[in-house]
Amino acid sequence: MIAKFPDDPSTKFLGENNTVSVIGQEVGHRWLAYLQFSDHDRQPSNALLGRDQAHWSFFFNSDASVMEGNRIQDLGGGSFRTVAAVERYSLLDQYAMGLVRDIDVPPMFYVESPTNISNNAAPESAPRVGVTFSGTRRDVLINDIIEILGRRQPSAEASPNLYRQAFVFVVSRGRTASPTTTAKIDRIRRAWEPFYSQATDNRGRVDTRLQPGT
Repeated sequence: MIAKFPDDPSTKFLGENNTVSVIGQEVGHRWLAYLQFSDHDRQPSNALLGRDQAHWSFFFNSDASVMEGNRIQDLGGGSFRTVAAVERYSLLDQYAMGLVRDIDVPPMFYVESPTNISNNAAPESAPRVGVTFSGTRRDVLINDIIEILGRRQPSAEASPNLYRQAFVFVVSRGRTASPTTTAKIDRIRRAWEPFYSQATDNRGRVDTRLQPGT
């Protein structure tokens, strides 16, 4: 399986994703993306969600979240364009992760009933930059999420911001991993740590070392 990942962890190979953004998505599933909210009719809604109801919708302006998210530019007049994808954990992501307070999450929006989509995307589609579409903008506040799910517990003040993670490579019985393969895994491991810090605006940190100083 490791062979399908590029030698350089920063190389795009899966749509808009590179190796570390894929890891970011898988790690993000510890908290994300399962958030319902109270919509403009004050009804519980999953409109922010896309694939498997566990990733962000293509039409949610998730600030280019690694959870299959786009950053969407409002062009005015009911027209929109995706301008970035899978770059970071948004402030909404970071709230769910326990890294920021609810009052730190800015207003958000999604596009309802999109039409004239330049690549025939659906809510569950993989993110893609440069897609244009039309529709109705619907604004969402963090309090709309809290209304359905309650406040995050524990709070940001009480949540950890450092996680220990190990990279494990499994081979079949009687085989050993080649030095080339282990070197590649180590490159990915070393790239993941700074990516996570950058993606959380330096609010979170991961330590992948099995022993201090390695």
